[in-house]
Formats: sequence, structure tokens, C-alpha cells
Amino acid sequence: MNLRLIHFFLLLTPAILLAKADRYNRDVIKQYALNPQTVYNIPIGNTPTTITFPGPLSSIDGANVSSSAKNKAPVLLSYIDGRYFFSVRATEPNARGALNVVFQNQTFVFNFYHHEDEIPYRTVRLVDSGDSAMVAAGYGAERTNIHKTTPSVLLDLPDRAKSYHLINQAYPKMLDEEIQHLAPPNLNTEYQDFNVRIDDIYRFPQYDTLAFKISLRNESDEAIFYQPQMMAVRIGQNLYFPSIADASGIIPPQSDSIAYIAITGKPNGERADLSIRNPFQIIVSQVNDPATLLIP
Repeated sequence: MNLRLIHFFLLLTPAILLAKADRYNRDVIKQYALNPQTVYNIPIGNTPTTITFPGPLSSIDGANVSSSAKNKAPVLLSYIDGRYFFSVRATEPNARGALNVVFQNQTFVFNFYHHEDEIPYRTVRLVDSGDSAMVAAGYGAERTNIHKTTPSVLLDLPDRAKSYHLINQAYPKMLDEEIQHLAPPNLNTEYQDFNVRIDDIYRFPQYDTLAFKISLRNESDEAIFYQPQMMAVRIGQNLYFPSIADASGIIPPQSDSIAYIAITGKPNGERADLSIRNPFQIIVSQVNDPATLLIP
């Protein structure tokens, strides 16, 4: 009988630990709808609390908050202009601070406070209010819900891809459920005077979008011109044209040029749910007359 009880408790202990871990995650990882009429009251601590928006921020203004530790403000801010996230942490007990954040020409109000009886939030994600099902579901809802892929979202995705490594280095695993990443070893497409290599692939499951960082290498002694909007991604016999392209349209002679393109869904508008492990090829359309070049 005692052996059975011991065996029962051995089986029960991992379940209890997992339940506690899940409760802790729900306590420190929050998700709210974007609403300029709401004041967001966020408990903070000595570890960073990161606030993420759906797109790049226009400006941040605060009280009792500073981005320099030399100023000895109660709340220390970490932010790079143009990013879609910022971090804050308390520098003293009972710290208080406030921020006004401008996003898409609207102001969002935050109050930050430190209290020894409250668990500090680690991540706060603000999502479009139209994604009501995801907000209602709370933590982990991004696994099952689909965001609206609006033009403003598409414009932001290349920047999110560019900042992926920076964020992932500072906050490992924070982006695992939002972005899938792969650095493929040998995805090259050879042309007569240049070649194209896929350096990184980023998958945004919520938006059914794949973003590609590509290197274009010009082996000739003359500049090569191409049309960014006419680039395509080939998977087998299927061609996917970019929903957004961040590219110069020029490859200087004997040089490399970096470009970002993204593809979204199927050509007929349905979801594609493409894997990042497909054997992709990048199709580049050269332009003989640079006067006809259209830069995104």
C-alpha cells in the first residue's frame, strides 16, 4: 500500500509543478487589446518588463523614467527609435513611473509601479482590438488565432524580421510563438552574372506570411538592376509574388546587396500555411533600363 502511495505521489508531483509553472506564465505574460482610452497599469521589478506593439512606435515621453542609469530615475527605460517594443525595470523599491507612447497617431498611457507583494510582468503584448478572440483567450492564444494581415502589418514585418536576432539575443525564447526562424544552409539560385542566396527565413504564423532575407551577389563589372515588385518565390511549380518588398533594385558591381521580401497566403487569397523548410528558389527579374525601375 505504501509503495502504491509513493508511486502515486511521484506521478502527481510533475503535474503539480507544470500547473504551477503554467499559472506563473499566466501571471507574468500578459496580452491586452490596443485601446487609447485605457490606462495600462503594469507592475515591474528588477528584471526587464518588455512591452510589444503590432508596429513601430513614433515616440515615447515619460515622467520618473529615464533611458540613462546616470539620471537615477525610479524606472529605467530601454528603447531604440523605430522599434516596436521597449523595456522598463525598477531601479529602487516602490518605484513609480509613467509613459505616453505614440503609435499610429494615437497615444497609449502606461503607469509602471513596483510593489513587493505583486509579481512583476515580464512581457506585455498589445494586439489590434479587432483580434477580440485572441485577446479573450489570453496567454497562448496566438497558437490558434489568426491576425488580420493589413497593409500596416505587412509594412512592419520586414522590420520585425530585421530585429529578430537582436530581440532573441536579449530575450531568448520570447518570440518563439510569434516568429519561426530558419537559416538554410544551401538555398542558392544562380543567374548569368549574379547569384541569389537565402540567408534567413522567418515565418509569422498569425499572418500566414513568410519573410526572406536574401543576399544578391553581382559577379560582373557593371551594376545590375532588378524590379523588387516582380521578384517571386518558387516552390516546385508554384510562384508566390511578394506582398511586401524592402529592396534597392540595384546590385553594385562586384558587390553584395541585401533585400527582404515577404509572401502572404496563396495567390487566390486563401491561407497557404507554408513551411519554412520548403526548397525555395528566388526569381529575380532584371531591368535593362534603370529609368523604368520602381523602388518600393
